Amino acid sequence: MKKFSNYILMSVLLLLLSACIKDNISIPADVTNNPQSSTIDLSVNDIFHSHKDNINTVGLSIGILKDGETYFYGYGETKKGSNIVPDENSIFEIGSITKTFTSILATEMLLNNNLDVETTIKAYLPNNLPTLNRNGIEVNFKHLLSHTAGFPFMPSNFRAKPFSDASKAWEEYDERLLFSFLDNLHLSSDPFSKMQYSNAGMAVVGVAIEQNYNQDYRNVLQNQLLMPLNLNNTSAYFERLDVKNWSTGYSFNGKETNYFKSLNALNSAGVIKSTAKDLLTYASANINIPETVLGNAIKLSHKVQFEEYEENDYYKIRSCSGWFEYVNNNFPSETFIWHNGATGGYNSEIFISLDHESALVLLYNKRTLDSSNRELFVADMLQLLLK
Repeated sequence: MKKFSNYILMSVLLLLLSACIKDNISIPADVTNNPQSSTIDLSVNDIFHSHKDNINTVGLSIGILKDGETYFYGYGETKKGSNIVPDENSIFEIGSITKTFTSILATEMLLNNNLDVETTIKAYLPNNLPTLNRNGIEVNFKHLLSHTAGFPFMPSNFRAKPFSDASKAWEEYDERLLFSFLDNLHLSSDPFSKMQYSNAGMAVVGVAIEQNYNQDYRNVLQNQLLMPLNLNNTSAYFERLDVKNWSTGYSFNGKETNYFKSLNALNSAGVIKSTAKDLLTYASANINIPETVLGNAIKLSHKVQFEEYEENDYYKIRSCSGWFEYVNNNFPSETFIWHNGATGGYNSEIFISLDHESALVLLYNKRTLDSSNRELFVADMLQLLLK
């Protein structure tokens, strides 16, 4: 079992720099929409206040699915000084949770073509690009969806200064640059020999989806997944969401950030914006799976693909397709499917317990470099799902 340290959120370079650049700690304003009338209301409130000074956010939107009921709670503010509490319809950037959507889209595409995730990626890329392989092992969808293709965290020609507002760099990274990266790519390991989390690899899956449908990734996402699942306040298009529901994002240093309106060729790795309400609807579709091709794709996305765990001081994970199987150290016999996300001003997490048919969504409008204090909060919140 291997050790890891939040590499899902940032590259090795960012991790090294974080040792000498510290978070500007934010404590949420003492406002909430929690009615504090039921047992679960009171439990959530107690947990939040026991961690309030350490979770480092301006605002927090919480969604819980338990025993067939949904619960939503907001703490702090959507924007500093606004006194507006985040609710179930407040919009947040969800970053890499996007990868779970992309994986389901790709798997559905393959099923519709009578193929599976063992299908190699080459047929879905321009003919002039070299075959992606190492030691005779050709990259396939399973490798890309499980982060075992030997791709780097980011394309080598992606240019953004660490800890700067990187929204412009993402928006300018187009398909021409992505294909140039692929043209010169040397895989760092044999496919399916190790897990190495990669935004670059998921971008290639997005290209495959676009090539298959001859449409922009964002359109395919809307038509194939968001509409069928009734995710009406989730979108890859910034301009299609109601501006009055947006939360304001804050960087690790406490400053307002620009929205990540487009990630261009990297859209499939992290462009989606959503709400706690829609993400619980999404979680429910991963529990009560529809009997459709899309449902089959959702079910397949839960399958563990790479058996070896990576672990840190709080939990361990192993790769499914887009999702990770997550085991918290506080209750090692319980498993969740999980993903988190980070953009310039947001952090997000979604946990789904298939065994307990329950889910937890946490949406923060402040990016943090050190999530250790939040992990303690997460563990207490997850305990609610298991009672």
